[in-house]
Formats: sequence, C-alpha cells, structure tokens
Amino acid sequence: MHITEPLPGDRRARLAFGLDWRAYPVKGARAERRRYADDFGATNYVEYKVGDELIGGFAAPDTGEVRGARLYSGAARIALHARVKSRVAALVLLQDAEKVHLVFVVRGAVRNDEVLTVEAARVRRFDIEQECLRLNLSLSTLGAGQSIGDVDEEFSAAALLADRKCGRIQKLPVHVPAAIPLIVIVATVIFGVIKVMDAFAPPPPPPKREPTLQERYAKVVNQTFDHAEPRASALAPALLAQLGTNETVLAGWLFERAECGSSGNCTITYRREGGSFGGFDTVADAAMRPVRFDPDGLHLTMRGPGVPAVATVSAKNIKDWPDEQALIDMVQTPPQRLSVKPYEIDSHGYVVRLEPAKPLLAVPPALVRTAKGKAFPVIRQGNWKIEGFRWQAPLLARLPPSMTLESLSVELWLKDQVGIHFTAKGKYYVPD
Repeated sequence: MHITEPLPGDRRARLAFGLDWRAYPVKGARAERRRYADDFGATNYVEYKVGDELIGGFAAPDTGEVRGARLYSGAARIALHARVKSRVAALVLLQDAEKVHLVFVVRGAVRNDEVLTVEAARVRRFDIEQECLRLNLSLSTLGAGQSIGDVDEEFSAAALLADRKCGRIQKLPVHVPAAIPLIVIVATVIFGVIKVMDAFAPPPPPPKREPTLQERYAKVVNQTFDHAEPRASALAPALLAQLGTNETVLAGWLFERAECGSSGNCTITYRREGGSFGGFDTVADAAMRPVRFDPDGLHLTMRGPGVPAVATVSAKNIKDWPDEQALIDMVQTPPQRLSVKPYEIDSHGYVVRLEPAKPLLAVPPALVRTAKGKAFPVIRQGNWKIEGFRWQAPLLARLPPSMTLESLSVELWLKDQVGIHFTAKGKYYVPD
C-alpha cells in the first residue's frame, strides 16, 4: 500500500492507494466485511454504496506510518467522482514522478487499485483495454502525466481534493467470538502438545544471513539496469529525424507539439487553423490512428511514429563512462564553457541542466569490492534536461554514452524564436 504526503490544507489527511477491493450485499454486510478482512489480514477498511451492494476496500497500514494521520482512499474518491461514476468503465492514471497511481472502475466498483512503475502501468493499461474489448465494455481513459500516454480526458490529482470527507478509511471494530472459552481450552492443549514436541525436535536452523554490502549494491545495480534504457545520443536525434518527416500543416491543421517516451509510439497534437474534424479524418491514414478530437474544438491528437530500438546504457560499460566533471565538459559547446554555473549551461537557446548525481546506494566513499576481490567504483545517478532547436540535434548526438533518454517533447515555436523546439529529459550515470 502507498500513502501520499499530507494533503494541501490539512496536514493530517493523506490518500492511500493499493487497497484490496470486494463487493458484497448491504444485507449481512457486517459478516461479509469481517470475512474479507480476515482473508486479507486487514486492520482498516472503507466502504461506499453502489445500488444494493457495498464496495469495500481493505488494508493493513503500518502503525508507525499512519500514527496521528487520517487516511482516505484515493480509489474510492476516484470511483465516486462525478466524471468517473457516470462511465460504464473508467481507467484513471495519475503520474507522480516515477510512480503511476492506476485505478480501474467498472460500473462504480473498483477493480484495480495499484501503484506501479511507468513501464508496469503501460502493461497493465494494455491488459485492461484488452479485457474491456473482450467484455464489450466502453472504456474511458482519464489521467495526467507526461509518461502515461494519451488519454480521453485530463484528470489531475487536484480533482481528489474536492470532497474532503469522501473515502475515509476506518479501523475495523474489535471482534470477540462467542466461543472464547472453548478457544482458550483448545489453545492450552495445543500449546502443551507443542511444548512436548519441541522437547524431541531438532534444534532450529541458524538465522538467515544478512546480505553483505557488496550483495546489496549488486542488487541495486541489477534493479536499475534490468530494463532497457536507451542512450540519449542515439535515440534523441533519431526521434527528431522521424518527427521531421511529419507534415507541419495537414488539412487545415497546424502541428503544435509531439510527446515521445523511451518506447511505444509518440503522440502528436495539431491545432485547428481553418480545418475541420471531418476533413482531417478523411486524410488520416492507418498509421495516424487512433485520432482523438478534443472537446474544445481546437485540437486533435494522433498516433505518431514508433520509438526506434537503439543502443542501451549498461553497467557493463562503466569503464567507458566519464566522471562527473568530464561529463559536464562533454555536454558544453565551446561558447558554453564561459558559463560560471556548473550545472546550468545556456547558449544560443541550447540549455543544459544537470542535477548533482547521488549514489545508487548509500555506501562508504571507499570502493565496493565484489566476492572475487575485484574493485570497481560506486555508480552515481543524476537527472538531466536539455532544451534547444532541431538544428542543434548534432549536439545531442555527442552526448556521453552514460546518458539515457526518458522523454522527448517537440513544439513548434512561432513567436520570439521561430523553429522546432525540443525538450529532452533523462538520467545520467557516472563512476564515483
């Protein structure tokens, strides 16, 4: 279960995601609630009514984590929101940095309440879409976040703050069975039998060994690089080249922006400049679909080119990585070396921002040694962001091999500076 930071305006209130949900009749709800709570090992619950049924969510929050706090179910607030409960099936995706809160609601009942990584959220979304197709359910996708993909409607986390009393998570009442005396007698007998058996049982095995610093470090490195992270120097120029083949003006619609992740397909947005929805739908080919027309009547989004497969960043190539100062020198063009800000480089509209790198695992500054005794540096990780124009793509191609690309946003600028402007974001890795 994931518990958010305190909500704005009420420092004791927090939202919780990741509850286990079940539906049961209103009649006899007390017994059903207790049965599901026992099945899930839950200590807290939340309920709301849909027709003749109660929709119940169950959780067992850490006492230390919630002491003094009032918990509210984020999934319950989403399911009861006016924009969601009117839908047959609704999938809500709310991105928070590297996490995505995913809630799937069918006819008012919560089916999925999860907190996932961006990549896992994409997989779960695909599974839900396929399930709705099989069951012939009309699915509406809502949400907000740069990495969740296209949605039917924007739905931000601020929508969950409207009703501050909705979805309160309560503690389950203490349940005292009627057969307590019998249970005590049976427990006493069992305890006596166990004591006798322990007298003849072999000694317990030694306690499980705690992982060493080297093993913990190796695990963190494996988790960091267990999925493909494309090199920014290869993927960013390739995406800019692919997006450059798209028509700027198409059937009376002007290219406005494109959003690309590290996999899948880009999403392209056009702005109306005299065209019509019907006219664009006529010229849109299969590669552009699905095409979604915004309710404002001024914008539409379509499927863009696929993200190509390129070389990836791997810890096996750490010997080829520059250190932090060398990386700063490599991302600077000659005029930029006059900059007095080491982590913010700006020249001719080409802006580079580097956040200071932090170790993947908090370890002593000494070298981490493997089981074979071979020494290698501790890896540190930082975030980067680069803004510029398409004609500066050769600068992206010269980025160090330890920089990954997570997202690329491309916009058409027509005011002070005219041109195709991009914003690229990702992570960089350096040896300590």
